[in-house]
Parts: sequence; structure tokens; C-alpha cells
Amino acid sequence: MTTFMSNLRDFGRTAQKRDEGTSSVEFALILPLMLSLYFGAVELGNALIADRKLNKTGSAVADLVAQAVLIDDNMMDDIFDASTTIMEPFGSATLTVVVASVVADENNVTTIDWSDAYNGTAYAPGSTYTLPPGLTSAGTSVIVAEARYTYTSPIGQYLTGGITFSNQYFLRPRRTSAVGRTS
Repeated sequence: MTTFMSNLRDFGRTAQKRDEGTSSVEFALILPLMLSLYFGAVELGNALIADRKLNKTGSAVADLVAQAVLIDDNMMDDIFDASTTIMEPFGSATLTVVVASVVADENNVTTIDWSDAYNGTAYAPGSTYTLPPGLTSAGTSVIVAEARYTYTSPIGQYLTGGITFSNQYFLRPRRTSAVGRTS
């Protein structure tokens, strides 16, 4: 019995002095947390880049329309093509852009003059549209662009769903009182 106790005591002393595998065990325990934080930071960065690109897209669409005097189908197609280019390298499958000319009548009641959409539904001409207060006065117009994008993570098998970003942009026509629309 004394031999067993003495061997156990010797083993305890040598085990206290041995620490060669400690850092390996600690690394193995902390590695999953470190990888999760890294991939989470990368995904957060990508989502923020997608949101920034969506902001540029909506702003550019509204700005290009507001610079025109008259918009036709070819010009709208070019503007929507530009919006998909701005969103690269993110896909445009979940990108929705709606642009409309909103006019205020003599009573400052705002209605849709015309509207176009990419991957979405345009507003019906003549329907009312509520603008934030102070954007229009009687007889004026505003170009409204609404942009929406759903960012889906490339590691979507681990993260379900997506993050939807959306923004609205309001610009006054630059060269005319109201931007016209033809086919």
C-alpha cells in the first residue's frame, strides 16, 4: 500500500511540473470561438458593404432621373442596368428599385405622375403618395427612388434567412419642374 501511495505522490509531483500540452488544449478549446468571431466579422463587413452599395444605387437612380427632362424606356433600362452594376459583386436577384415622379397639385396633394420598377411593382399613375412634410409645395414635383436589397450570407447553411436593407431618396428635378415620361 505504501508503494502505491508513494507512486501516486510521485505521479502528482511530476504531473504538476509537466505543462507541455496545456497550450494545445487551450487552443483547441478556444479555436471554435475564434473562428466564429472571425467569420461573423467578415459577414458583418459584407452586409455593411451591401448596404452601402444599395445606398449608392438608390441615390444614383434618383439623381439620373432628376437630371433628365424627359425619360423614355431605353433611358430607364440603362438606369436600371447601371443600378445592377453598382451592386456588383453582389447579385441583383433580390434587388428591387422603384422610381416615381410625384407631383403636387394646387392643394399640395401629392400623386404619382409616372413610375417604373426593376424587380418590383411600379406605382399606379394617379395614386396618392405620401411624402415627408415640407418636400413639396403646390405645383412642384419630386423624384422618389426606393431601393431594397436582401443580403444572403454565402454561409447561409449556417445562417438562415437574410438581412433586408431598404432606403428612400427624394430629389427635385434639376432642369424642369417635372420630369416627363414617354414610351
